[in-house]
Amino acid sequence: MKLVLASSEFGRPFAGPPGMPADRLKIFREAYNKAMKDPALLIEAKHTPLEINPTTGQELDALAKEAVSQPNDVVERMKKLMGR
Repeated sequence: MKLVLASSEFGRPFAGPPGMPADRLKIFREAYNKAMKDPALLIEAKHTPLEINPTTGQELDALAKEAVSQPNDVVERMKKLMGR
């Protein structure tokens, strides 16, 4: 069930290229996290239909690793639930 619920956390993530150097990934994540806490951005977002409920890169990494490491029986059950 957690796997199904986790899919909503991915939303519209920002992503870098495969093999992105760790120092650049750190800068990218810090800038994103800072922007998501910026009072001006949050005030502006209130005037749009967008909901600001960010998930950090670290949280998305953990969810992605959990999603791709599911046992075959879980994957098969999910396929059936999703009609695949």
